[in-house]
Amino acid sequence: MRFFVVLFMAITFLWADFELNLPANAVSVKLDNDDLLIGLDNGELYNYSIKTQELNKMIDLPKFSNYFDNDIAPKIFSIDKLDEVVAILYESDNGTKSLGILENGNLKSFKMPTDGVKKIFLLDSNHVIFVTLSSEVEYYNFKDGKVVFENKLTTSSTGDAAFDRKNGVIAIGIEGGVIFYFDTKLKRVVKQINAQKDTIYSVGIDGKLLISGSADKKSYFNNGSKEFYYEAKFLVYCVGVGANKGAFSTENSIKVINQNGEIIKDINYDGASLNYLIFNDEYLIGSSYDNKIYFWSM
Repeated sequence: MRFFVVLFMAITFLWADFELNLPANAVSVKLDNDDLLIGLDNGELYNYSIKTQELNKMIDLPKFSNYFDNDIAPKIFSIDKLDEVVAILYESDNGTKSLGILENGNLKSFKMPTDGVKKIFLLDSNHVIFVTLSSEVEYYNFKDGKVVFENKLTTSSTGDAAFDRKNGVIAIGIEGGVIFYFDTKLKRVVKQINAQKDTIYSVGIDGKLLISGSADKKSYFNNGSKEFYYEAKFLVYCVGVGANKGAFSTENSIKVINQNGEIIKDINYDGASLNYLIFNDEYLIGSSYDNKIYFWSM
């Protein structure tokens, strides 16, 4: 069943409980238990402890060159962590990308075997999954340095992807508003949802909960038994899901919904564009293009 939800219920106005100021824009963020891994557009990777509120630099990635300069700090496009291994997708020479594997403080870098990788996800201690802009899923063995599996899902381009590691499913949102459920163990698409009518900018998955935001100016939410649509009246660039809640951005606010699809909070937000919305047990965490991470108490 599909429901259209009007944005007038359970409204409260909040500003961030606190902000984390950073030396550059956060362009990739990953929650790991009570730690937040933050990749910046100046090549620095940080670990922030939510409990102790301590910010520690993990590494400065190697600078690269292009046709105009020889000393450029790389943008970090995507990060993931599994146990003590951190995978980093970052900018490299002359428009290329590199894969970094950070383990025990040591960085090993690999030239990407594939062009146009959008997101990376650690599958196990030997493999990283690539999701490409051209909607390919590839398994890369970084111990052997080779692609061991590849599957092209569609001719449409990828907008975003999110990994539900507990259930081994990657949600991949593409242009045209389709979301694929890719089972990482079966290595195939096990479900397809025609969620929206235009390009999907952002997608989140956590168990049975799925959320997306699109160029059609709506957010889509699925709680496993019902589908809900929310009119944002603005391009929905960012969504998040977790802790039995979902969230999506509008032009000047963030809407928080419960697992029943009800809007339970309306956060007044007039900062720079958000690129990540993440839930932990205590906060909704927002990353933006203004050198800040925001924390709103839930």
